[in-house]
Amino acid sequence: MAFVPLKENQRVELADGRTVKVIGTLGEGGQGIVYRVRYDDSGEERALKWFFIGYVKEPRKFYNRLEENIKKGSPSDAFIWPEQLTKYVEGETFGYTMKIFPKVFKSFSKYLLARVQFKSAAAMVNAALNMVAAFKSLHLKGYNYQDLNDGNFSIAPADGKVLICDNDNVVGHKQYSGILGKARYMAPEVVRGDKQPDADTDRYSLAVILFLLLIGDHPLEGKKTNYPVFTNKYDVRIFGTEPLFIYDENDSSNAPHPALHKNALTMWKVFPSFVQKAFQQSFSQESLLKGQNRLLENEWFNILMRLKSSIVRCPHCGEEMFLESDRASICQACGKSVKAAGYLKFPKRANRDVTVPIFKDAVLYDYHMNSSSEDFETAAASVLEKPGKFGLKNDSNNNWIVTAPDGRTFARAA
Repeated sequence: MAFVPLKENQRVELADGRTVKVIGTLGEGGQGIVYRVRYDDSGEERALKWFFIGYVKEPRKFYNRLEENIKKGSPSDAFIWPEQLTKYVEGETFGYTMKIFPKVFKSFSKYLLARVQFKSAAAMVNAALNMVAAFKSLHLKGYNYQDLNDGNFSIAPADGKVLICDNDNVVGHKQYSGILGKARYMAPEVVRGDKQPDADTDRYSLAVILFLLLIGDHPLEGKKTNYPVFTNKYDVRIFGTEPLFIYDENDSSNAPHPALHKNALTMWKVFPSFVQKAFQQSFSQESLLKGQNRLLENEWFNILMRLKSSIVRCPHCGEEMFLESDRASICQACGKSVKAAGYLKFPKRANRDVTVPIFKDAVLYDYHMNSSSEDFETAAASVLEKPGKFGLKNDSNNNWIVTAPDGRTFARAA
């Protein structure tokens, strides 16, 4: 049966017996058409994803999996999760309703093309943190994504809030959707045909997304990949059988091309060495060829919190910059050296040091002050500076207990 698009004012019956009316088209992609619809009973508006017939290879199985995911519920508020399926009719297409993206959210592709920019460095790092937190929730709930790529994300430039769409390929662990993923984002072992997508290959794809978000170029596309056209043969070689990180610690033959990868050449130097090392681990030969030594979500979260805590204003020019942990940093805006007066250290998480530079106006979050918290937005303390002295201001609602070097303790009210 041929695919029949929906028409304006057409009513579609849902699986629960309710109906929605089509009021317009929101967009079209490779899987189907997304319509704006309105519930007849409540008047609420939703998006309706209406699949192309040819996209769904096993319609009943696919429909049942979506139904199961709806019953289990969304892993977190970051996912634009399927809400209600349309009524299933054998041999005909179907779809599902979901929330509509608020206009403040902009597609990740627009950031990659520099059509949208983050309001601040903190907003950019918040976006990375939100992505990691979302996929931690996804995996903890027993799902894996299987088709993680740049088209899945929309981000608010002011604060880095993230929404994740196209969740119909999400499946439970050790289940397969039949979708391997999108070129350039699939883990090399999936490209080589060594295994099916799972939570671990999700983590590889997530590392690619984080690299694109922070650095602005693809981690495997450098001098060695400068082909006129990326045919399937080259795709398999670059992303599967012979992958090489552009900043590999032991092999510089695939370093960024000076004319093609200016983002990577500029932005790599902006980030502290602990972020660089995290990417070098994520795209090491052990990771690329053996699927080993990849960072878990908790590890990424702690690294990104350390990155957020290293954001300061350059005292020479006032521009935002990231500070190194153990040495002076060079402000990329003015070229002058900047060094923290010292560092506050917190209990380790996931075997990673959690440090905050002692620098005027540095912010500590609930994450730092509460070892069980992952709240990276609520400010809990700030660094104050007087000539030759630094202090810590309690910005939380909690009382502090301070232990002096001689063992005496003092209460500090909120």
